[in-house]
Amino acid sequence: MLAALLSIPWLLAAVGMERFGALTLIWALLGYLAVLDLGLGRSLVQIVAERVGRGGARSERDGPGLDKGGGAEGTAGIAGPAIAIMALLGLLTGGVVAALAGGLADRFLLGSGTPSKEIRDSLMVVAAIVPIALVSAGLRGVLEAYQRFRPINLVRMTVGVLNYLSPLCVLPFSQSLVPVIAAIAVGRLIGMVAYGVLAVRLVPDLVRPARYGRQSLRRLFTMSAWMMLNNLIGPAMLYADRFILLSLVPAALVAFYTTPFEILTRLMVVPGALSMALFPLASSLFRRDPAALPRMLDAAGHLTLAVFLAVQAGVIVGGDTVLELWLGPAFAANSGPILSILTLGVFFNATAYVPYTLIQGVGRVDVTARLQLAELPVYLGVLWFLADRYGATGAAIAWSLRTAADCGLLLVLLPRLAPGTGAAARTIGLRAGTAGLAGLAGLLIGGPLGAAVGLLGLAAVGWGVVRRLLGTRSWRRLSGKHLSASRLSAPIRQSRRDIVPDRLVDTV
Repeated sequence: MLAALLSIPWLLAAVGMERFGALTLIWALLGYLAVLDLGLGRSLVQIVAERVGRGGARSERDGPGLDKGGGAEGTAGIAGPAIAIMALLGLLTGGVVAALAGGLADRFLLGSGTPSKEIRDSLMVVAAIVPIALVSAGLRGVLEAYQRFRPINLVRMTVGVLNYLSPLCVLPFSQSLVPVIAAIAVGRLIGMVAYGVLAVRLVPDLVRPARYGRQSLRRLFTMSAWMMLNNLIGPAMLYADRFILLSLVPAALVAFYTTPFEILTRLMVVPGALSMALFPLASSLFRRDPAALPRMLDAAGHLTLAVFLAVQAGVIVGGDTVLELWLGPAFAANSGPILSILTLGVFFNATAYVPYTLIQGVGRVDVTARLQLAELPVYLGVLWFLADRYGATGAAIAWSLRTAADCGLLLVLLPRLAPGTGAAARTIGLRAGTAGLAGLAGLLIGGPLGAAVGLLGLAAVGWGVVRRLLGTRSWRRLSGKHLSASRLSAPIRQSRRDIVPDRLVDTV
């Protein structure tokens, strides 16, 4: 986020509003193409995590490099072929992007007269990034299954910073988008190499094809079919807004929407970290200790609410001021209302991460895929209608409505799939809904009175969330010593009710 705060004004001034609008769309396209792995990455995490949980692979307490794969039944037996297939998919997808680059370039209607050749060449660089992104996802999946969160996030943080700062290195020499995207590609390549080194140190047999298995892949491909639907539909709903906006308004106006959106979505590192910890834990504990799921939902849900209630309050108090100081009064006047609306959507989107991850962690990937499949046509229709009538503000309203509906549906479905989670789901849903209504009331009233109403409602919900966190051992463990991933992956023998939230908080 700090890298984005520093680089975006510089990029905006150097390349112009139109090119920057195109750059944000290329970022969105790259984010969507990176998940076209047929669901193999997420499925790989779940299956390897189960093996680690039941002792099918050696624990990391024995040190790196001691998991010798075990042939078809070892980690390398399933991870190696999966990563190889993801590399092939990346090459095929990148080839398709390269072949369609000319046609896609014509869709970027830049009012400044920027030649389509510049966009086409930029898309060719994007095509080269796609296989790098997919291989990185596979290697990262192995590390996630072993719960190596610290090195994973160090690499992700480095790549994220380079995504925003590396383009600044080429601006003194060129204002074209092509070297800007090439600089981003170098950062992604550095990330892939780092993941590869870490994964091979953990599982040396990844580089020995003779250790790869066949029979173990059957379940992987079965699960990945539903994961693929999730990976296709989820990003489509995430990025459809800006492409529909582009067809309705000039590219310069799209930046008023995409800039606050990009900044707010950087906050998804919080539920993303929770999701990274929850997914392998839920996969390994669902059958052995079903009572762990309600404790996971309670701990993760309230931690997410605490963070994003503070985000909502911060935007109400100083969102417009920050935008004005950052990008100027004109930009703040156009983007301020959009920022407030998107903040509500981000709040619900973050809350939805927890039930979404638990549903997938218990093996019901088909439920989340069917839900997104049902939501997609409704969302696209509402999005087109509101964006056509109200422009970027309408797109923000449509996106926020979808995330609120999605969060509510997931909290309703989770107790049906994971018995015992009903009470925690109702509590989290009630508090999230109350906070959303408070924020909406503040927006509708407007002015200082609206801000006071919104803050009062958020404070009431926040008091309940804080009391819940202070009443659990999870909150006190935030300042405690981090547990090792070997302890996380070992079978849970303690009978205390708070052990899963403790481990979850320490992991995050």
